[in-house]
Amino acid sequence: MGKKPVLGKGINALIPEFPDSSGQSDTTRQIVYLHVDEIEPNTFQARTEFDEEQIEELMHSIQEKGVIQPITVNRIGQGYQLIAGERRWRATKKAGIQEIPAIVHEIESQQDLMELSLIENIQRENLTPIEEAEGYRALTDKCFLTQEEVARKVGKNRSTVANLLRLLQLPHEIQDFLRRDQLQMGHARALLGLDDDDDKLELGRRAVEEKMVVREVEKAVADQRTGRSKKKKPAKAADVDPHIRDFEERLQHRFGTAVNIRRATKKGRIEVEFYDDSDLERILELLLTDGE
Repeated sequence: MGKKPVLGKGINALIPEFPDSSGQSDTTRQIVYLHVDEIEPNTFQARTEFDEEQIEELMHSIQEKGVIQPITVNRIGQGYQLIAGERRWRATKKAGIQEIPAIVHEIESQQDLMELSLIENIQRENLTPIEEAEGYRALTDKCFLTQEEVARKVGKNRSTVANLLRLLQLPHEIQDFLRRDQLQMGHARALLGLDDDDDKLELGRRAVEEKMVVREVEKAVADQRTGRSKKKKPAKAADVDPHIRDFEERLQHRFGTAVNIRRATKKGRIEVEFYDDSDLERILELLLTDGE
């Protein structure tokens, strides 16, 4: 099948540090039209679920306006493997259109292909927080990148990457709520403030059933942690200054964890709980950001 080229920019315009294996510059990289049956899906796709309703909507858009943004593929023998744009490819096939615009790469290294595929999909696809987190985990586990390197390559702060990776510590049922958009990132971060998985599940299910907003979940987490703290240290609870108690609750909501203000006669200390190294890093990022 003949390829009809038009001028376009390559993927290196989005990820400048990735080597151009073809030797072409960004300005000479071409967009060609490929037959949809010449293309196969990519096993390194960051998106794990495809909403058929969204595919249907995209199909109608493509039927009316065509594929506005080309997909990116890697040449393999006589065929091609997707790097990014699987939704566009699926919708094009569903529309019965035979050809799709594509930017073609020739990447021999599976390691480079995996890294580029994951980064490209994370940057350009509207992923759920869990899909994005799994993409980051694949980059650290399979591509052997540090969190700092991942953050730099996808153009995000290291704390953002670390916070998303923490979502994978949640029970699978809570992760499924996130996949289906029944809970958002803010809900999940609040639930991470609970130590026990059963408590996370109970509150997560309640949040879905009652359609709780993030602030309501944050308050429920803070109340639950404060309640347990009171059980451990019930003495003198009634003597706490109500202003101090108010500040404690506000700080608990701010940091998504238990906070206690301990006062002596003229001095005291503020105690902020953290549960692991990444949680400590999250809290320190919040403190340092507020201080800048």
